[in-house]
Amino acid sequence: MKILPNELILCATARLSHGLQLDYQQQQSHKQLQWQTPQILTLQQWLTQLTQQSLLNGEIKPDNLPFICLGAVAEKILWQEAIKSAIQKHELAALFDVMGLADVAMQANKLLVEWQISDEVFNTYYQSVETRQFIRWRESFRALCITHDAIEPARYMVLQIENILTTALPLPAEINLAGFDRLTPLEQQLIDNLTAKNISVNFLNHNQLASSVLQMGCADINAECRAAVAWAQQALTKNPQANLAIITPVLGVIKSKLANLLDDIFHPETLHPSLYEKPRITDFSLGAPLSDHPLIASALRLIQLACSKQSVPQANISAVLLDVFWGEPSEADARHLLDAQMRKNLSRDICLQNLHSLAQKTIGQQLPLFFEHLNTLQNAQNNWRGLHKPSYWAFQFNQLLTDLNWAKPRELSSYEYQAQQSWLELLQTFAQWDGLTGAIQAHDAFIQLLQLNAGCMFLPETVGSPRVQLLGMLETSAVALDGLWVLGLNDQQWPPPASPNALLPIKLQREKGMPNADTDIQASFAYKVQERLLKSSKNIVFSWSHKEGDRELLPSPSLNQMAFNTEFLQVNTFAEKLSAQLSTVEMQYLDDANAPVISLAEKLRGGSALFEAQAVCPAWAFYQHRLGARALQKPTDGLDSLARGNLVHSVLQQFWLSCKTAANLKAMSNAELDSAIKLAVESAIKKLLKHKIISKQILVIERQRLEPLIFSWLQLEKQRDDFFVFACEAQHILMIEGLEITLRIDRIDVLDDGSLIIIDYKTGMSTPDNSSWADTRITKPQLPLYAALVFKDERVVAACFAKVDAIDPRFSGVALNDILPEIKPFDSLKGGSVFKEFANFDALILHWQLSLTAIAHEIKNGAASVKFKNETDLTYCEVKPILRLPERALQFEQHLK
Repeated sequence: MKILPNELILCATARLSHGLQLDYQQQQSHKQLQWQTPQILTLQQWLTQLTQQSLLNGEIKPDNLPFICLGAVAEKILWQEAIKSAIQKHELAALFDVMGLADVAMQANKLLVEWQISDEVFNTYYQSVETRQFIRWRESFRALCITHDAIEPARYMVLQIENILTTALPLPAEINLAGFDRLTPLEQQLIDNLTAKNISVNFLNHNQLASSVLQMGCADINAECRAAVAWAQQALTKNPQANLAIITPVLGVIKSKLANLLDDIFHPETLHPSLYEKPRITDFSLGAPLSDHPLIASALRLIQLACSKQSVPQANISAVLLDVFWGEPSEADARHLLDAQMRKNLSRDICLQNLHSLAQKTIGQQLPLFFEHLNTLQNAQNNWRGLHKPSYWAFQFNQLLTDLNWAKPRELSSYEYQAQQSWLELLQTFAQWDGLTGAIQAHDAFIQLLQLNAGCMFLPETVGSPRVQLLGMLETSAVALDGLWVLGLNDQQWPPPASPNALLPIKLQREKGMPNADTDIQASFAYKVQERLLKSSKNIVFSWSHKEGDRELLPSPSLNQMAFNTEFLQVNTFAEKLSAQLSTVEMQYLDDANAPVISLAEKLRGGSALFEAQAVCPAWAFYQHRLGARALQKPTDGLDSLARGNLVHSVLQQFWLSCKTAANLKAMSNAELDSAIKLAVESAIKKLLKHKIISKQILVIERQRLEPLIFSWLQLEKQRDDFFVFACEAQHILMIEGLEITLRIDRIDVLDDGSLIIIDYKTGMSTPDNSSWADTRITKPQLPLYAALVFKDERVVAACFAKVDAIDPRFSGVALNDILPEIKPFDSLKGGSVFKEFANFDALILHWQLSLTAIAHEIKNGAASVKFKNETDLTYCEVKPILRLPERALQFEQHLK
């Protein structure tokens, strides 16, 4: 595009306008020290300037123009209000997606204005139920506009274009339009009005003669992206000053994929966080909503929390606690610990008072400034009441962020500073909505501010001289291109599928040629865009995918006449290059299967779980129980399965502390048993409430669950011969192989002859599995530990699980003789039993001693290899990601080659 200094160029987008200005400046800087700046504006900017000059000259009376020209978000808010008022009496009003309907209604209204469809013409078409609803919404919207003295951008442009015919202001003799692939009738009216004023209107386009136009079929979209990046790498290797572009109709879908590949090839150093904002040779046209920027998301989370009058999901508070953009940096670690405590001790939905109480009980001394900030949030929750105008809420929101030390813990980076400035501008815009929304609640103010931020697309300022542009199909490059790659041209993507507006008559949209109305309109538009692309670069490649997952794809029909490129382009990522380099280097392999031997000063954690993890996978035991790595708990409503199981343990402990013997149990009437169970439940709940905050509703549910559950279990206990409950939840210290292991045994029963029965409660749905008790490595070692090692000097006659279940209560395990319901005497077990290799019960006990002693020896000597029999045994492993199983499998496969 050749630009003359006295020209007026009107661009379709602000990005194209900025690009043309920058290109012109760069061209002139090579020729002279001073030059005249050309007039390069967007169409809307020029019309606004013209209208303001007409106002200053008195050609337009201020009373003849609305006071407010709505922005996109403000217009959407008025549409939402109009739709709500129209459907509020509908019995299913709560099910309507008002925000989605507002988007469709805005688009329908804009189409009617831009295609200059009068009400008289509109009413001649068949009107569906949806169209009749839209007419009601539009009438309500127009009434709101009159009330607020406002106008939407499309109708405001109508007034601006009409002003051109009557203005006496000097207008340029020639106007060039750039980037307009499709003119609306309203834009054509602008051209007609300009022509009527003897103004020459021309279209500014690139007129490159493409020397090479090829198409390429790739395996999938990933292969397309890699091929396009490889092509850019080749082109820039040959000519580092080349201007390239990668264009696609699916830029929003693959933006991150392309960005990562381009960084991997051209800027691998940006993997380091401190270099993330380093200038790049690439330039994306597509930004992201300002609300998605981490700094702005932080501000919105804090404001949302302050606006919340009720309990909020833990996930919201967790995000606030882990946020690095507010508060005191020195308290960051303590806030992380508080997050872990919150997940463990509080329900899924909590209030700030719950968080305050938990922090005081746990790590309060480490968080002095956090408590001040927490009080600030609580005060906002209490004081932000009543109806106030947006300017009031904007001030309150800004003051809250200031009090919370938002955006101040460290110096902001360039990207963060730009995002903060955009935020402040939007906050100022929101403060100017007093006449638009009137007085509103704090929560409604937050929702509108959130919409304003979500509607603002943020793209950090480009630094340096980008050589590769990433554009959408409707965007025009400001500079002439040396190479162009157009990817994603499958038949379901290009031409774009028809998607007529659901609120307007289909016949109207087709007859008037509105965008997206039908496939013919879309195809015609796609060919027009493609013709423009064919004139924009010397070398062009169009690519498409053969597959998407398991689905076969076809190329766009617009590519039928193009020759194929048979050369397969492949790019190696930074990781692949590094791997290739390492393959040529003689590697030294280190055996990392052994951890340090356990010292006398080291205190072991985990109890029987340590033995279980070591038996399943030694690395699991090392990472989780020696190093203390574990997964964060997931919050639940009420109690999670572990806490509910522990509560059953506690109830049974309280019951047997009072009941003591089977004889006492059998002597109780049902009424006496019910009373004893209720006392045990209340005692267990009282103990639980000392450590955990639980709502009254959850406690009611737990009482209703526990009482019949315990009653059902005790009916099974009544079937047993006499026994004495010697201990419940008793702690024992086991010394083995020089290790001191702390164990907690659920229950120990003593029979009349002094022999012991070891019982472990289970509250899950499935029957506990004891098949590993016969294996060389016992992966369920809990009961064998107790029976064979803790009480090795006692006479243990049974080791069993007690499945405490209301429907199917049962004992399972092994026993010397017929002393427990449904457990066969050991000597009578049949040949199909896993214990058939053991001559008698004592032989099994000896096997347990030898196996568990060997495992203890492994723990003592630091055995920590990633070695396991079945990956399913790692289902409950909390450190599974650290084991790096896929990477180890790949290394194993490569070793076999």
